[in-house]
Amino acid sequence: MEDALAIVGQWIGLIKSAKFAVSEVIRDCEERVAAGAVTTEEDFTEAMDSVQTALSTIIMRLEEQEEALENELEDEEE
Repeated sequence: MEDALAIVGQWIGLIKSAKFAVSEVIRDCEERVAAGAVTTEEDFTEAMDSVQTALSTIIMRLEEQEEALENELEDEEE
């Protein structure tokens, strides 16, 4: 059980890192659009927003799983 909890924690960290990286890409692209260097901003922004939404959903589900595993572990210890 503790191993499963550790793995879920690692996945949460990895996905949060990916979400941060996507945010940085979006910010960089917004700067390029403002500078007039990008012409397909709308399509790219929609795609990146979809990725952000998907990552947020995955993080939420993993955090729920982590909480469930923590509760199971506490129940086993009692």
